[in-house]
Amino acid sequence: MDRKFSYIFTGGIVALMLYFIFHLFYPLYKNVGVPIKLGLDLRYGIHIMLEMYDPSKMVLSDSEMRQIIGILEKRLNPTGTYEVIIQQAGNNRVIVEIPEITDTSEAIQRVTKVGKLEFKVDEYDPNTGLMNKKTVLTGDRIIRATVEYDPNTHYPHVAFTLDSEGAKIFEQITRDYLQKPIYIFFDNNEISAPIVQSVITGGSGIITLGTKDKEQALKEARELAIYLNAGKLDYPPRVLEAYTIGPTLGEKHLKKSLEAGVIALVMVAIFMIVFYGIPGIVAVFALVFYGLLFLWIVSVSNAVLTLGSIAGIILSVGMAVDANILIFERLKEEIKSGKPINTSLDLAFARSFDTILDSHLTTIIAALILMIFGTSTIQGFGFALLWGNVVSFFTAIYITKTIMYLLFYFNPRFVEIK
Repeated sequence: MDRKFSYIFTGGIVALMLYFIFHLFYPLYKNVGVPIKLGLDLRYGIHIMLEMYDPSKMVLSDSEMRQIIGILEKRLNPTGTYEVIIQQAGNNRVIVEIPEITDTSEAIQRVTKVGKLEFKVDEYDPNTGLMNKKTVLTGDRIIRATVEYDPNTHYPHVAFTLDSEGAKIFEQITRDYLQKPIYIFFDNNEISAPIVQSVITGGSGIITLGTKDKEQALKEARELAIYLNAGKLDYPPRVLEAYTIGPTLGEKHLKKSLEAGVIALVMVAIFMIVFYGIPGIVAVFALVFYGLLFLWIVSVSNAVLTLGSIAGIILSVGMAVDANILIFERLKEEIKSGKPINTSLDLAFARSFDTILDSHLTTIIAALILMIFGTSTIQGFGFALLWGNVVSFFTAIYITKTIMYLLFYFNPRFVEIK
């Protein structure tokens, strides 16, 4: 490796490390916290597994599942700022993880409601001589719903806007049923029955809630607006499992995981320094760079760090130094055979490359299979294993190599392993 290039590359490595440290730990100084999303098992919240079942089909299509996940996302994360995890698990199942809440019944109610809104009118049935309620419009025509307040009573209600076709239908309904009630049903429950006072044009209207308590009415209005904006599910999901992770347990998981990670790093560092001396210190430096780069990737990729991910990281720590050990052992053999140190260094990296590449590729393939076919926990482990190996390959081949050559230019004995 060229001397000038090794200096420039090492300067770039140091600059990157400083950037990673700033990106990851400066938010701690501002009391914001490390910019890494923690999974449910590392804090607290509710885990729900749903099964979507259509009686006419055994398996739902990918587009149907994407639509369902989109509806649930809009329901649980209407502002887009809440760290809700919703992912497909198999053909008909969806895993929902809602962090930092503990009311299981409320969470289940929100994800299992169909969300079907219907406008109904009275219609005479000549066969029975009775009045039946006929659906004349559904919430599928609503394109926007918001919570507003009556200017006179300051009571909350839901204001809605219909699409062009829905506006025409609604105008005709109010024209035909002037001074008559229109019944509004949500999931087969009547929520209001306003009397049509005038023909409504423009495709907008309001839904008043029957609740007399103002706070309760506001809560119901907000929930109804969320359901209407998200859209309805075609069939009610079935809850297969639901459980909570308490704050104490989540904190304990995180603490134990961090302890395990620190112990792994320290033990590996001691091993490398004792067995390889100064090159071992280089390997530890590369390992620190590996850790910072990996955490930066987790942060910028918006991935969620779970217990499975941490297990993958800790496993990758051992694999990260494995490549360095191959290089150092090859260097030791070349020096022992009587070759000059500079030649031994060149041969150590050149002859180790294929072995390191093969071992990393096979692990990456296994990690990809885990990510594609595994459940959420296994996918987290696979994600950590995949990127851990990619970063490990980079640090072993480029970071370690650059610094070893830099040390060689200072003093060849620095890289000599006996």
